[in-house]
Amino acid sequence: MTKRKNATENLTSAVIEGIRKKKGEDIILMGLKNIPNAVAEYFIICHGKNTPQVQAIAESVLREADNKAGEDPWHKEGLQNAEWILLDYVNVVV
Repeated sequence: MTKRKNATENLTSAVIEGIRKKKGEDIILMGLKNIPNAVAEYFIICHGKNTPQVQAIAESVLREADNKAGEDPWHKEGLQNAEWILLDYVNVVV
C-alpha cells in the first residue's frame, strides 16, 4: 500500500512539474480518494492559451511522468487535435 501511495504521489508531482514547465494555467489537483468508486485517486486539470501550448504541455507531462516516475499512460486521447487532451495513468487522470 505504501509503495503504491508513493508511486502515485511521485506521478502526481511529475505531472504538475510537466505542466509548470510549459506554463500551463490554473492547475487544479482534485483528490478523489475519499469518494466511493472514484475512477482515479487524482484528477489534474489545467489549460493552455492555444493548441501548440496544449500539445507542449501534454508532451512535457508524458516526458516528466516517464523520467521522474517511470510511468506511461494506460490511455491517451485528443493528442492529434490538441483542443483537449486526456492522459489516463489509472490512479491519476490528467
